[in-house]
Amino acid sequence: MHATSIRISKMHFLVLTMLLVFLGAAASSAQTLQLPTPKIYAQKLVNETLAAHPDIMGLEISAVAIGKEECTTIASDEELGIGEKCDQDEYTVMKSNQPFADKTTEHGKEFFDVNVPIHDANGKAMAIVGVDFKPDPKQTATQATERAQQIAKEIEAKVPSMEKLYEPVR
Repeated sequence: MHATSIRISKMHFLVLTMLLVFLGAAASSAQTLQLPTPKIYAQKLVNETLAAHPDIMGLEISAVAIGKEECTTIASDEELGIGEKCDQDEYTVMKSNQPFADKTTEHGKEFFDVNVPIHDANGKAMAIVGVDFKPDPKQTATQATERAQQIAKEIEAKVPSMEKLYEPVR
């Protein structure tokens, strides 16, 4: 048998290498954009809200579950965030029933993280919606808060009660 050799020019080699790097990066970024599969209605709301609002880079819903004493994240754009204890910002919103905006820096970029209460059909606060906006140097705390309140109202209109947040989704 004769050995067969394949010759690839340096240019073709570079092009193929760049293509593989690009495809690897695309596959990697596609995985980070994947949202958790909805098991409860709150997660379905998070996924739908993120799809409807391109100015949001992160969204979560936190609540004190019926029969529980501790506030936790019940739905999130990040699977690892589900089940985490509420932070001080969320407790502040829970106690005051008022929105709370905080300018945060992550990976060298500043953005607004706004927490807003959502209420049941009787007007009682039942959960907190946390909205992280994509970095926008022109956005003010007031603008971010108003926008987060609009988003919270959209969510609130779809949830008449705490029980609805936990309703299983098929």
